[in-house]
Amino acid sequence: MSLAAPRPRVTSSMLGDFIGSTVCLAGQVVEVDQVSRQWARIQTGEGTQVQCRVTLGDEFELVDGFVEVLGTVADKNSIDMQFYASLGNDFDLGAYDEAVRLSAQYPELFPQRSM
Repeated sequence: MSLAAPRPRVTSSMLGDFIGSTVCLAGQVVEVDQVSRQWARIQTGEGTQVQCRVTLGDEFELVDGFVEVLGTVADKNSIDMQFYASLGNDFDLGAYDEAVRLSAQYPELFPQRSM
C-alpha cells in the first residue's frame, strides 16, 4: 500500500460502507493500551468510539489530543491502523466531520486524486 495514494476521509457513521477499504478518520485519543501499546481508542466528532489496532508490528506511541489515522476498516467500529498523524490539542472535529460529509455529498467538487 502506498501512503501517497489518495484515501477517502470518512466519519465514523461511514465506516460500515468502507469495510476492507483504506480510509482516513480523525478523532480524539481517549485510551491507549498501556501494556502492549498495540491499540488505541479514539472518539470521533459523532461521539462514536473506534478502536485502532496497530499493524506491521509497530507500537502506538503515547499521544494525546487529536489524531488522523490511516488504515483498513475491519468493521464498523475498528480500523487496522497503518499510520497516524497528530493534529494537536486544538482541533475542531465538528468542522472536520462536516467537511467530510460535504465531500461525500458533492464528489464532483472534491475529487479524490493524487497531486
